[in-house]
Amino acid sequence: MSATTVNAFPPLHAFNSSRAWFLALIVLLHAGFFWLLTHGVTIGSIEIQPPVIVDFLPDKSKPKLPPPDEPEPPEVVTRGRLDPIPLPPDVPVDDTPSEKAPTAEPVDRAPAGPGTAVPVPPVVVDPQGDPRFPLTEPEYPVPEIRLGHEGTVWLLVQILPNGRVGQVRVDQSSGFVRLDESAMREARKWRMKPGMHDDVATAMWKRVPVTFQLKN
Repeated sequence: MSATTVNAFPPLHAFNSSRAWFLALIVLLHAGFFWLLTHGVTIGSIEIQPPVIVDFLPDKSKPKLPPPDEPEPPEVVTRGRLDPIPLPPDVPVDDTPSEKAPTAEPVDRAPAGPGTAVPVPPVVVDPQGDPRFPLTEPEYPVPEIRLGHEGTVWLLVQILPNGRVGQVRVDQSSGFVRLDESAMREARKWRMKPGMHDDVATAMWKRVPVTFQLKN
């Protein structure tokens, strides 16, 4: 038995045909595509990245801000104490008019002669407080409160025939200018019953004390 040799490759003269070249081209294309797949080469591939989501978390490392300062409570305005009118009995009051207060001119009267009537002295009523218009208390100046200043100022207040206040003067100072000015400023707002001269309303002066005293 003789051995038969089979040649798997076509003879060289077979490559001269167009069909052989076409088959060789197909083989080359398959071989090239296989080579590309094995070597991981991608042609025109586009890689789509997933969307990036950023969460803004609060930074716990930052110190907390202190709460805003609470507003200071409004400062309470303290007012001076107004002594009642008429004056208390323990305060000596001179019936004679003060030197600073204007005095009425004396009226010349004819001497009483025989057969003439005895002259009747005029009836004078000093100004009095009016219940319809209570006297208001002056404001206690804040600087004097801080310094702890206290005192009593005596005012000379001119009461006009209509009951309103005309001029205001300081007869005796409290020792502190701000207290005196506060008392005078408030006294100009007062209203009282006018003084009477023979049942006729007349402008008269009245001496009024105003005391500034801090509460304990």
